[in-house]
Amino acid sequence: MPYKITQSIDHLDTNPLVTTFDEEWEALEFMHECINGVVQYRVDHSPYAITEEELNEMYEQERELIRIEPEGEEK
Repeated sequence: MPYKITQSIDHLDTNPLVTTFDEEWEALEFMHECINGVVQYRVDHSPYAITEEELNEMYEQERELIRIEPEGEEK
């Protein structure tokens, strides 16, 4: 069953990036790589030290902007 990943830049993004995968594990791996990449970029380019709480908040923010669903299902 194909799976669709929808990535938004923010909650008001009208043109999110959509990527499809044949297997669920591929989609999940891609999703985790995207989240980790964005968070790592933010940490690397922050002029301030990042606390564990702030890091967790960053991960949560990024998780809210990406979703995975079986292709063909509409929300």
